[in-house]
Formats: sequence, C-alpha cells, structure tokens
Amino acid sequence: MIDLTPLSEVRLRTPRLELRLGTPEEIDELGQVAARGIHGPDEMPFSVPWTDGIGQPDFHEGFAGFHRSLMTDWSPDDWHFDLLVWADDELLGNQELYSKGFRETSVVGSGSWLGTEFQGRGIGTEMRAAVLDLAFRGLGAVAATSGWLEGNRSSARVSEKLGYVETGIGEISPRGVPVPHHDLRLDRKDWVSPFPVEIIGLEPALPVFGAA
Repeated sequence: MIDLTPLSEVRLRTPRLELRLGTPEEIDELGQVAARGIHGPDEMPFSVPWTDGIGQPDFHEGFAGFHRSLMTDWSPDDWHFDLLVWADDELLGNQELYSKGFRETSVVGSGSWLGTEFQGRGIGTEMRAAVLDLAFRGLGAVAATSGWLEGNRSSARVSEKLGYVETGIGEISPRGVPVPHHDLRLDRKDWVSPFPVEIIGLEPALPVFGAA
C-alpha cells in the first residue's frame, strides 16, 4: 500500500492564498461553503452536475464521501490532488490537480470552484496558477488540459489569462441537454506564472505523484 503521508505536508502559497489537503473536519466545512452557493440555479458550469444535490438530505454525506474517495483511490498512475483554498484562515473553495498515467504522459488536468461570495476577485486565477506552477515547475509536467462549458465565461477568462489555447469543441450533457464544451491545452514552454508561488514540502511526495 502506498504511503500518502507526504501529501499532507505539501503547501502552495501565493500572495493571497494557501492551498493544501483538508482534514475531515475541514472537508465538512468545505461542504458548507458549497451549500451556501456556487452558481445560479439556471447555470451548470460542471460536467457532472453535483451541485444539483445541494439542499438534499444526503448532500453533505455524499460530498464528504466523494472527497475521501479521491485519497483512498490514489495511485501514482491515477491521482486527484484535492486541495482546499484558504485566504487569511477563511475557506474559499476547492482546487484540484489530477492526472491519469502521469509517469507515461506527464499531462495534468484541473478543476475548481469558489463559493459565490468569493467570486469576482481574481482568486480563481490565482489558485489555478498555483497548481499549474506545481505541475510544471514541481512535477515536470509537459502540458495541462482544461475546458469550459458554453456560458461559463468566468472559467474561460481564467484560462485565457493563464495562456491556454483552444484545441477543439465537443459536447457534454450535464443536465441531459447537449452543451458545447471548449477543450483547452497549455504547454510547459508557454507557462509564465502571473504570481509568485511558493511550493513547500514537495520533494518527499514526488514518488506519490509518479514524478520521481
């Protein structure tokens, strides 16, 4: 069984933010941030419409179980680094970095969300820049992929600011109706972080990422 302990020591720090793994209690708190709202009821920015469960009796249990599963299912060939985002000890949202077959592909993807009250301040750009710097400078990734659903202009703007380029348009149906999905890619040679990023405690965790 792989020892995941080194992951708990990894910290990413930017001028305003700290990103790290959460304790079970902090993941419960993250569920409360989500329950206060992430997007309007007529919007669905996610390919999996998990926010439609907000307000249901089993939402918090399912939310916590999903985040726990990201660690229990971890392997160096298939991992989801599930970071919680803080500013001045206030929990803001979630930023994930993931890869399948990193040792072979050196390609990562990312996903994120912020509570409604924290949006519109440039925090989404700063927290994604943090994990991109981890990927490129820390893990030696060659590329990062991302995407946005038609109508989610805030996600599109973050990607544009960070240098992603569109590689194609497909369709997904998070609520049963096809919606255009814009596929994006950012190559390491084009990465310039707009913020200083401090990466703490990474070296012992490199084998866990398949990056040793």
